[in-house]
Amino acid sequence: MTDSSNHDEDNLRRSGLRPEIDRIIDSGRAAGAAAVPARSVFGVTAATGVLLWLSFAPMEIAAAAWPALVPVCQLLRLRSLPKRAFPAAGVAGFLWALVTLQWMRLGHVAMYGALAALAFNLSLYFPVFIAGGRLIRRTRLPLWLVVPLVWTSLEFLRAFLLTGFSWYYLGHSQFAWIDLIQISDLTGAYGVSFLVAMSSGALAEFVPAAWLVRLRLAATAAEVDSVGFRTKSAGVLLTAGLVIACCVYGRGQQPSAEPSANSAGETIPAGPVVAVAQGNFTPEVKHDPEQWYRMVREHDLLSRRAAGLRPELIVWPETMFPVHNQVVEDGVSDNDLIAFLPMMGSGSNSEEARLMIERRRSGYARELLANRSQEAGAAMLVGVLTEVARKNSLVLFNSAAFIRPDLGYVGRYDKIHRVIFGEYIPLRSVLPWLAKLTPWGAGFGIEAGDRVRVFEYNGVRYAPLICFEDTVPQLVRRIVTTQGNDGRLPDVLVNLTNDGWFRGSAELDQHLITSVFRCVETRRPMVRAVNAGISAFIDSSGRIRMPEHFLIMDGEAAAVMPDWKTAGSMIDPATGRRYRQCSAVLCGQVPLDGRETLYLRFGDWFGMLCVSVSLIATVAGWRRSNAGEPQR
Repeated sequence: MTDSSNHDEDNLRRSGLRPEIDRIIDSGRAAGAAAVPARSVFGVTAATGVLLWLSFAPMEIAAAAWPALVPVCQLLRLRSLPKRAFPAAGVAGFLWALVTLQWMRLGHVAMYGALAALAFNLSLYFPVFIAGGRLIRRTRLPLWLVVPLVWTSLEFLRAFLLTGFSWYYLGHSQFAWIDLIQISDLTGAYGVSFLVAMSSGALAEFVPAAWLVRLRLAATAAEVDSVGFRTKSAGVLLTAGLVIACCVYGRGQQPSAEPSANSAGETIPAGPVVAVAQGNFTPEVKHDPEQWYRMVREHDLLSRRAAGLRPELIVWPETMFPVHNQVVEDGVSDNDLIAFLPMMGSGSNSEEARLMIERRRSGYARELLANRSQEAGAAMLVGVLTEVARKNSLVLFNSAAFIRPDLGYVGRYDKIHRVIFGEYIPLRSVLPWLAKLTPWGAGFGIEAGDRVRVFEYNGVRYAPLICFEDTVPQLVRRIVTTQGNDGRLPDVLVNLTNDGWFRGSAELDQHLITSVFRCVETRRPMVRAVNAGISAFIDSSGRIRMPEHFLIMDGEAAAVMPDWKTAGSMIDPATGRRYRQCSAVLCGQVPLDGRETLYLRFGDWFGMLCVSVSLIATVAGWRRSNAGEPQR
């Protein structure tokens, strides 16, 4: 501002005209905002939703993610919004979430309610992004910084709020760009999201103000904040430079083609041979006692075929061993156990009751598992439900049992991070109607485990993850940083999960994609054993590796000698998609890594930094807003 303009401003204030001029300007802006229909806000937010949907499974068009936020970013450039802008953005976000998460409904008809609840939760992030971004813009920060700060902050918060949902992060769309995603060992997946969002912020400034007028987002071009070409170009060049720098870093962090050494010349042990017994069962079969024999028989066939490949470890997916692992805590008497028996009255004193109590104390399931491990000549990690009888209660855990051929049953890991509505009902005692959002009703519930377990065999340490735990970055970090008695950290992550609930949908692909980032963040390979697929081997650079053996059971599992088909790729040529809904054996050598990463040492520091900067900038923007300063 020049000296003359300062003098004019002082004269206006002394004359008392300044308030009247401000009133006229504000009324003009209000009139302009009233002329902007809320459906225009809905339209640009929905356009962002379409681009986001294209970025993830089933489409997996990674290039769509880079400009995905450009449409909704235009709302940050407007000097005023219509009154119903935030509800309109929320409705568009809700529709995006419904379409993206539609696979949830496939689990059970009761899951429609859970789908709507989660979609509503995710829809709130769109209006929050718009409101937060507009406030921060008042600090004069450029869009290429505002957009990634706010978007990444919201992704970080989403990992914790309402038990957390760390799916569909913007950075996950780039899982196949191996060079780029290596920065996850520094920043977590949040760093990749930041870069992708930054590109949208930089590109958004290039949209002409006249286009926004045509879209009826603004009454006139004067209502749109615009910057000069030099400022716009600086944002694009800076973004491109950061992407190139990250790719150079990523190329240097990847092990060489030979698994014996990485690019720094550090020795990498070749690693153990691990086999996966992938069954193919719908949830209806898994919970039907009459079908348990078929499920056990098929997994036994898969295990015997896998044993012929001489693995050190065989993995069964989540809860695929249908006999419950029954445990009786110390101090629990037979009289206490009688209360847990299905028979009542005089039947509780019968011979049948006595045999049931003896079986509960005998560790029948553990004996069956030990026999299978000895027969295979390999250690086994098996998904099983564990019933623990306590003094006054019978509790259920979702567990991974570890068995060695030389020691038998060694122990179990109980799932720590439970699935909301799938394994427990929040506020069940206060809001009993919430039970309608789960297939199991009010009486069902899985207890959460309270500690990390790591199991060792032949010098290799395996850390189990159950179900969606491989999508929770903070939990996986906690597990990998847990030292054993010998001071060593886990070598291999093993995910046991059951995606048969989702019947071959895009959930299977997105679950696999999300787990890729856990491997890069921790520099630990992962073996995934998934009922109905997609089982996989992922190395410490996030590559989904083709195993040395991929054998698909051809024909009926009830056959005495089933036929086997060798797959030459993870992609089914008949569908063009990753193999799914098939029974198979995958077996391969797992290359170890074991490097310590910045992410392992400091955790989600980058996400917390984004939140901190966003909060400070939001407060500063709010103060400027209260002081009556314009958007730009």
